[in-house]
Amino acid sequence: MGAYVQRRWTAEKTNNDEIRERLAKLEAELEELEFLHRQQDEPGLESAPAVQIAPSPARHWPLLEVRGEPPQKQYLVLTADRDFRLSRVDYVSNQGFTVISEDVGKSGSHIEVPINERKVNRVWYLRPNANATPTQFQFRCHLSLDGVETESVVPAVIRQNYMWVGPAYTFFRRVTLMH
Repeated sequence: MGAYVQRRWTAEKTNNDEIRERLAKLEAELEELEFLHRQQDEPGLESAPAVQIAPSPARHWPLLEVRGEPPQKQYLVLTADRDFRLSRVDYVSNQGFTVISEDVGKSGSHIEVPINERKVNRVWYLRPNANATPTQFQFRCHLSLDGVETESVVPAVIRQNYMWVGPAYTFFRRVTLMH
């Protein structure tokens, strides 16, 4: 696979945007190949027409959502139609680098991970937030589904909110997923 990628990239000089575009296409091809490989391992699918084995995100990838409203605890919730393992969650900046990670080590078809406020704050303070401008970032979830290690990247937004508590405002940050 590495030789294939190297041939594709060295065929012509490209700029960063073209490289990112090609990488995205290659990742999509890899996901499709992994899907087809998993389908071959499942019994009873050999005689199924090719149309029925097209990837279905709800079937193969856990659905992600954020539950809870600040100032109470928020949770990143992953749900799938079968068991999977979540080994780590990365908090990734909008520029694509990992700010901080959290080892999880949970298994099941429904996993809830508390969103760490300190880690959200580290992402929030990466750039100046004039007038409490929302900050985009990503959750990168390291998963094992059907024995295949993979990553699921989920775009998210941090918004600063406040509420009146006694004689003063209390600030908190709310995380939502971008759909």
